[in-house]
Amino acid sequence: MAALMSPSRTCCGFVPLETGVLIITIFGMLNKISGFYGIISFDFSDPFAFAVYIYSLLSVLIFAQGFYGIHTDNVRIVRWYTIFYWFDCIVSAATTMVFAVKWYVYTDHSLPELADDPAKQREHDEVFRMEGIVSITLLVCLRLVHIYFAMVLTSYYVSLGRARYSKLAAAVDQDLEEVGYHRH
Repeated sequence: MAALMSPSRTCCGFVPLETGVLIITIFGMLNKISGFYGIISFDFSDPFAFAVYIYSLLSVLIFAQGFYGIHTDNVRIVRWYTIFYWFDCIVSAATTMVFAVKWYVYTDHSLPELADDPAKQREHDEVFRMEGIVSITLLVCLRLVHIYFAMVLTSYYVSLGRARYSKLAAAVDQDLEEVGYHRH
């Protein structure tokens, strides 16, 4: 358990932390670009879905800024990006739950052409139930991966802050030595 809570130096056990965070950010941007496709579908019938599309498009800008911060080792930008990534984890989980409940609970999936054939209707319902279980399992796994990626990004931010502090401490020590200060 302690291994899960300590900052990692790799992503997925073998990718260098900075490379992993860059890959996570690139995939995050690609994922958020899907909001563009939602908007160009011109389906404004569901205001909640439309708001999620807009959120996704705005998120692309924040992910791009985070990418820049990672690329330039800018601790301040990476800190804000890390906070946003955790926020995005929560928002994504909430929207996934809303859409899943809407699809699996409130959407009628019956087929009128099967109304006269109870055996085929029962088979259809069983297949849909099985698909629902598989889909929900995959959605939960993806949310867990999203949380893991947030933990990787947090580890990177912490390591970046430590490296900056170490450089600062080394510079102060060098300045003190140059002015003749000796520790006892």
